[in-house]
Amino acid sequence: MRRIVIFFLGLILLFSSSCASNRSSRAIRKAERMMAKQEAQAEKDYEKALSTHYKHQAPKTKKMMREDRRRARRLNRHLRHY
Repeated sequence: MRRIVIFFLGLILLFSSSCASNRSSRAIRKAERMMAKQEAQAEKDYEKALSTHYKHQAPKTKKMMREDRRRARRLNRHLRHY
């Protein structure tokens, strides 16, 4: 009788622990998906703001920035090893 009670208690604990861990891992995956979605949205918002910022620049400033990018590429060429 005592062995049967211990056996059933063990089974109940086994099933309850497996279900609880499954729920928590599901919740973690859901939270990770939501975080990834928010990060992607933040990246899109940042790119949009950057694009808007560049559009509002004066033509002379745009030209100067282009030249600076080219100059930086030439100066930093030796730093690239791929």
